[in-house]
Amino acid sequence: MSDVSMMLKRGREKWILEGHPWIFRAAVAKEPKGQPIGEVVDVVDWRGKFIAKGFYNSHSSIPLRVLSRDPDEIIDAQWMSKRIHQAVVLRARAFDDEVTSAYRLVHGENDFLPGLVVDKYGEFLVVQIHTLGMDRWRDVIAEALMLHVSPKGIYERSDVGARQGEGLETLPVGLLAGEEPPEQVDFLENGMKFVCDVRTGQKTGFFLDQRDNRVNVAAFCQDAEVLNCFSYSGGFSVFAAQGGATRVESVDASEPALLLAKENLSVNGFDSKDHPCIQENVFDYLKVCKEKSRQFDVIVVDPPAFAKSSGALKRASRAYVRLNRMAIDVLKPGGILVSASCSSAVDDDTFLSYLRTAGAETRRDIQVIKTHFTSIDHPGFVAFPEGRYLKCFFCVVT
Repeated sequence: MSDVSMMLKRGREKWILEGHPWIFRAAVAKEPKGQPIGEVVDVVDWRGKFIAKGFYNSHSSIPLRVLSRDPDEIIDAQWMSKRIHQAVVLRARAFDDEVTSAYRLVHGENDFLPGLVVDKYGEFLVVQIHTLGMDRWRDVIAEALMLHVSPKGIYERSDVGARQGEGLETLPVGLLAGEEPPEQVDFLENGMKFVCDVRTGQKTGFFLDQRDNRVNVAAFCQDAEVLNCFSYSGGFSVFAAQGGATRVESVDASEPALLLAKENLSVNGFDSKDHPCIQENVFDYLKVCKEKSRQFDVIVVDPPAFAKSSGALKRASRAYVRLNRMAIDVLKPGGILVSASCSSAVDDDTFLSYLRTAGAETRRDIQVIKTHFTSIDHPGFVAFPEGRYLKCFFCVVT
């Protein structure tokens, strides 16, 4: 083992050999000496045999993020460009921009690019850089994206809390290359028109990972009254209306989000009188609906992550159960509950246990008819369960 290699404890290499992209501190026997943080180092097992190479950061609880398992592979600008090109080609096989022009081009570790997220919205790209190692490749990343995608502009939205855990004090937001995006960027999703705010909106501007679930919701909405909880900019609402809903109520606490929701409904020809956007706390709104004996045919419950870490699970479990219980209380017998969680700390079985508890507390039977995860542009490695964060259950509640 050289001084610039990281050595793992005996037996800890198995996870990495199976394809997991993270090395946690508890697995490390010896850290590199004298190697600047953010640089690429080799990883060896307890015998000194090469395992992988990746970005090193002694400040992080994940001190190494794997880039390659090939000892001869050189991590340089050409390597970065090649990896980005591979990710772009994969999406080109899945999407026709005449139908859907917004999707994730790079999905971090799941595209062999740990800490890098790139989303495409029409003619503009939005970049998020989460890790110290990737932060040092900003200019190379922008150059590769201009080469392989040729967008009008690339905008950075690295205003994410994950950077603090990497020892990065800055949260860069601004133009990286090309033209500045307008206040509202236009794009298509499965033929429907949308606008989003890539500069200040949630995530990078839209929740692209729920694309397939929005289409799935439409199939249940003919002649239905629909409640969309935590609606943000109305993605589920637009597809519910497109599916034939007589009324869609979009509820969110954010006024800017609801202004976008109104715009997205309007641009697709849906009247706001039939499909109101309501600024309100979702829990309070559900309580009022129950008090007024209001009921819906379809309810979508897609909250922000209640559990951003395993340490927050206990409190989050109460919130998930309460939310789903309150939604079931105002759902017609035989109605459709679409319940989602975007927390990687909550696995599928745990989330189903929340639904099971909510059903027991309301004395309602819950029948899962469809289970869905992220859309096709959000791939995930089988050896990396942490990367499979979204789960969405379509349920009939009797």
